Amino acid sequence: MDDNLFSNPFDKNEQNMGMKPIDSGEGDTSGRSLVWFLIGIIAIGCLCFFGAALLYYQPDVKTLYAQYFPSPTSTLTATPVSTSTPIPTPTNTPTPTPNMTATAIAIQATDTALAYQATAENAATKWKVIRTDTFDSNKNDWLVESNSEDEYSTTSYEVVDGKYRWDTTAHQSYIGWVRAGRKVLKDFYLSVDIQAMEAPETADYGVVFREDEDSNFYYFGINEQGEYALYVYFKEWSTLIDWTKTDLVKLGKANRITVIGEGSHFTFFINNQYLTEFTDDTLTKGSTALAVELTDTDDHALIEFDNFDLRAP
Repeated sequence: MDDNLFSNPFDKNEQNMGMKPIDSGEGDTSGRSLVWFLIGIIAIGCLCFFGAALLYYQPDVKTLYAQYFPSPTSTLTATPVSTSTPIPTPTNTPTPTPNMTATAIAIQATDTALAYQATAENAATKWKVIRTDTFDSNKNDWLVESNSEDEYSTTSYEVVDGKYRWDTTAHQSYIGWVRAGRKVLKDFYLSVDIQAMEAPETADYGVVFREDEDSNFYYFGINEQGEYALYVYFKEWSTLIDWTKTDLVKLGKANRITVIGEGSHFTFFINNQYLTEFTDDTLTKGSTALAVELTDTDDHALIEFDNFDLRAP
């Protein structure tokens, strides 16, 4: 019998040629499974690592939000702060009214006037009489003359009807005066009633005081415009108070004017009411007089004086 007719299951060659008891493909599958298993383990490890990292390094959401979406009031820029100073305690201050200043001035003027009124009353009652005259007669020997004429005027002086009357016509602009004696006074009280019976609007009349030996003097007068003025003549004329309106002058009536001289200070009154004051030391002493002034050629005036009173301390 031919041994080659039947195969030997144990023959290595046969085995090698005809059948493969262990397929080479099965061995490769087991290797790959092991690789995938290892890869899975590594992947899980990586996931755990990244998970832990995320948990540990979790960002501050509020900080990020503030950084990328800032609130307008979340951060304030610092500004300089001034040093504090005490605030004064408020006091109740009355609201000023428009006439407050005028009222204060009026009160002050009233107080001043009252003080000078008292001074005038004291002088008129307590100072020594130098000369008084009601012109019921010419006992004090005032100048009396008819048609006295010079380059300045033609004037008649007379004591009549209880008045000392001047009837004067100007030849040029002039001021004329008649002295109330030659008594030289430093401090004095001088008062007299004056009325323009006839006079142009430009005429004025009043008193002269502190006339010295060289015929320098002060002149205080009023006019028919309801004004007053003060001048000094010392070799030339100087205006101390220019013509000023006052309601104290009674137009068309007799007006009483009063001057008090104390040193360089003079106080003036009209109709026994305080008018004004002035200080000037040009002339320190002298005599007193009655006066009239006409400014234009051929001006005519009829002026009457009454109740003359001159006193000294």
